[in-house]
Amino acid sequence: MRLGSDQVGGFLTTSGRARAPRRATVLAAAGAMVVAVASSAEAEPMSAGNIVDIGAQLEVALKGRIVQRCEIQGGESIDLGELRGGLVAAAGFGLDCNVPFDINVSSARGGLAHASQPQGEGPFAGMLPYDLKVTVPTRHPEREVVVEGRFFSPDMMAHAVLSSGDGIASGRGWLELRTRAPSGAGLLAGRYRETLTMTISPRV
Repeated sequence: MRLGSDQVGGFLTTSGRARAPRRATVLAAAGAMVVAVASSAEAEPMSAGNIVDIGAQLEVALKGRIVQRCEIQGGESIDLGELRGGLVAAAGFGLDCNVPFDINVSSARGGLAHASQPQGEGPFAGMLPYDLKVTVPTRHPEREVVVEGRFFSPDMMAHAVLSSGDGIASGRGWLELRTRAPSGAGLLAGRYRETLTMTISPRV
């Protein structure tokens, strides 16, 4: 039967009318050829209700700094009274350092020295050596650590250093001085003195 159609490639197509584009799907079934035709849908216009507001993005750059500081405070005098071996004296000192640091400890005379005759006279000594312990609490990223240095007074005339490692200061430090027994027949009568100098240096 003819319906005013043109035969193209073995298929009947309707001619003479404008039609929406179609998609043809060819399926084989029991030796017969079936043509399924699906009309293409036109794009749906975007309405105001379908618009999604993704918002605006704002970036703010923030900067800051911590000023490096390293300070040590104290400097009080210690009177040991009548000198002899085994005397113990202690003193605290302030410490504020927000970076790792070294404390350099130096002795001016290498011990408690006689004011006018540090070499002594006859069998009597003019020098009383001592041991010094320096204790400093430090704060590390994950723990608190007390660092400690022990020094002999003659050695501190050269180079004596206590390092905080990778820690920063955490509170007051302490000095503990303990005198050793004098040599010879004892100490020469007179006045004795010593000067300890502690210098803190940031280590960055």
